[in-house]
Amino acid sequence: MVAEAPPRRRPFLAFVRAGTRSLHGRLIAEDPGRNWDCCVSWYVPPPEEALAEYYSHGGFNKLDGFVEFARELPKYREYSYVMLLDDDVYLRPGDLSRFFTLCAHYHTYLAQPGLRWFTHTTINALVRNPVCVLRSVTFVEVMAPCFSQAALAELLPTFGMTRSTWGTDLAWAAQVDGRHPIQVVDAIGMDHTRTGDGRPTAFYRKLAEMGVDPGAELASVRRLYPKFRGSRTLKGGHVYRPGIPSWAAPLLMRLVEQLKFIVRIRKKTMLHVRAWRARVEDTLRART
Repeated sequence: MVAEAPPRRRPFLAFVRAGTRSLHGRLIAEDPGRNWDCCVSWYVPPPEEALAEYYSHGGFNKLDGFVEFARELPKYREYSYVMLLDDDVYLRPGDLSRFFTLCAHYHTYLAQPGLRWFTHTTINALVRNPVCVLRSVTFVEVMAPCFSQAALAELLPTFGMTRSTWGTDLAWAAQVDGRHPIQVVDAIGMDHTRTGDGRPTAFYRKLAEMGVDPGAELASVRRLYPKFRGSRTLKGGHVYRPGIPSWAAPLLMRLVEQLKFIVRIRKKTMLHVRAWRARVEDTLRART
């Protein structure tokens, strides 16, 4: 069921799948002149609050939740861009509005903000490149995709492909590939604030109880799209930052892409550290 605030529609919509530690309240409070309405889709018993324009409760995961919201409130189609945010994604004050403005200015089809270098990342191509305002890539992640209405109409049927959501973003990339641009808005950075503690989260424990293997779901989607070559930055189609000489910008952009091995090394190191710390804590707890 969708609870709806009095109408005052802004041009863009941010849909947040939210738990008790969701950052949507902070995003709203820090963007008082925001150009986006907010829908909060709870995956916990809904607390009492009235910060957002819409509230929804239903669906097993974020994509299911949006399908429920879209079914109950078809006027989501009136928003020119719709962004689906995890509740642990943070953009600095006003940056979500600036992100939507840039998407509208450049007529993006499917996009996301760039991930900050030392936040919790999984895919190097999605890490910010400071040489670019807008960078053409082959893939955006399910964590914070921003859809034009045309993209949403095309890709909404994929939202139920997997229970874990793993692989759904691969399907988006494969279906859009070569027909429409997929872009990272490097002018805007975002932080993935929840790094985990080396143990499965409640969502993944629930999947395990259901007998759902996210890795197997991802593999099944990959088999559907064998021609998809993975996430990467493309050779062209970028918008470079003003002030960088046109002859230097492509070279600098490629240099930064090569330097992203630093991000990958840090990510792998931190994964091992968190897993080691969890094992130590569990061992000490078992002895007490």
